[in-house]
Amino acid sequence: MDFIKTLIISVTFCGFLLSVSAAGASESDCPQGTDSATDCLLLTENEVSGLGEDEDDMFVILPHLEDRELGEPNIDEEGAPVIWSHPLPFFGQAVTDLGFELPLPFGISVIPATFEQDLTLRDLNLGLQGEADRPIDAVEFRNPSVRNSALQVKFDAWLFPFMNIFATVGRVDGRATIPLSVLGSDLLPEQCDRPIAAPAVCDRELEGTAKPNYEGSNWSVGTTLAMGWQQFFVVLPIVYAVSDVNILDTDVDALNISPRAGINAELGPYGDLSFFVGATYLKAEVEVAGEITFDTGLVPGEETTLSYRLIEENSDVWNGVVGANWQINQRWGVLFEVGYGGSRSDVIAGLTYRF
Repeated sequence: MDFIKTLIISVTFCGFLLSVSAAGASESDCPQGTDSATDCLLLTENEVSGLGEDEDDMFVILPHLEDRELGEPNIDEEGAPVIWSHPLPFFGQAVTDLGFELPLPFGISVIPATFEQDLTLRDLNLGLQGEADRPIDAVEFRNPSVRNSALQVKFDAWLFPFMNIFATVGRVDGRATIPLSVLGSDLLPEQCDRPIAAPAVCDRELEGTAKPNYEGSNWSVGTTLAMGWQQFFVVLPIVYAVSDVNILDTDVDALNISPRAGINAELGPYGDLSFFVGATYLKAEVEVAGEITFDTGLVPGEETTLSYRLIEENSDVWNGVVGANWQINQRWGVLFEVGYGGSRSDVIAGLTYRF
């Protein structure tokens, strides 16, 4: 037992970090009301890929000593040793015997979120009739962007005193704006390659904007690794998210990593209020297909519709994040987070119930 206690102390206070891939968004629960507590908060932003991987952000509570010294007995109101009666986390009784008070092991959260980001586009293919199978090299993309909204439900559990695992499921919908310009000769090679009587459009630069709307479902799995001391905490959520949207033939996957650090303020009978800052890494790539119209002048008063296919990526893989969590009591917590910087912004909220 001494070996187990030593291991738990080392992991809890040194922040032994093991990572497991886990959207997105991107999922949530955070520090409980404690006095001089070792608290921690987990957020996972599923974002959303270029097409909207949900970014799940969640918050968690570290074991804490409640004004006791390490190793001082943890006793109940009647003076008897506290018995940890829950199946998780593993080594829960050993940590309780060291004087720690553990958060309730299971949580369920509801997380609404909105995201907006610029896109990097490449590998454009066009087709006048049928499949978009003609590569277009001379193309200019003008400030393409995507806006998404998502609603997620997250389920989490403390596997070890330093490690929370979770899964999310939800819906995502959004709209992309893809303005581009191409040369008429590239757009209509069949007409422009004629040696005589080539239409005037061949010498023009043509502009068009694709605005695909989409909706679908997504899910994610992840882990949060946490450490803290007194009122300070550090957490590392890692999320792997997958989205299935109606305009794509294949699923979209994304990796999200969100290191954060913060401080906890005690509000007495009103719980704890935690503030945190950090950064979010998001990498996603997806192939998008649809239709786009150009005013070619081939038919007076009518536009020419072409099929397109291209690759979307988020322009910036990192952005900053700032937020707060109010842990009302042992069971209820509320989260609010804002992502900023680079070409991506997001707003994430969360309500969590622990049991």
